[in-house]
Amino acid sequence: MHQENKTAKRTLVVETPSETRCLGKLLGEQLKGGEVILLAGSLGAGKTTMVQGIAAGLGIQEHVKSPSFVLERIYRGRLVLHHFDFYRLTQEDILESGLLYDIDDSAVVAIEWPERAGEALPDSTLKVNIGFHEECLDSRPVKSENKCRITLETSEARWVEVIETIWRHRNENG
Repeated sequence: MHQENKTAKRTLVVETPSETRCLGKLLGEQLKGGEVILLAGSLGAGKTTMVQGIAAGLGIQEHVKSPSFVLERIYRGRLVLHHFDFYRLTQEDILESGLLYDIDDSAVVAIEWPERAGEALPDSTLKVNIGFHEECLDSRPVKSENKCRITLETSEARWVEVIETIWRHRNENG
């Protein structure tokens, strides 16, 4: 594992949305409540797909949709999942809305576009960055249509075991 300044970091390449969901499910299965997952990446990279997998790992049967236009969706399974999308908000909007204030400590929080929240973000975070994978074609980088690069990063010891479990599973099962 790459560790620098007490930061744990692993990067995986997935080839399909199904693989992204599978990684999310592995993550969801490890959650105990009280976790905050920050999902960054460009439009269409797979943030909501990852949350669909997290929800499956939490035993949520309901179809998980992007909360882009409603800002928050709440799902119930083994744990409650609060799924936020801050794409259309500023930090001031987020603070004034109170969206992050009344969340039960035993719930799981997944936030898309967390960079919009700035200082309003809760603690205990796992950063998930999803980006399109680039491959070289004729000596120039080209974004792959299907492959994504998913980086899991944390500076908190409690997440290191979760990242390592996902990493081991991925390497053992391809």
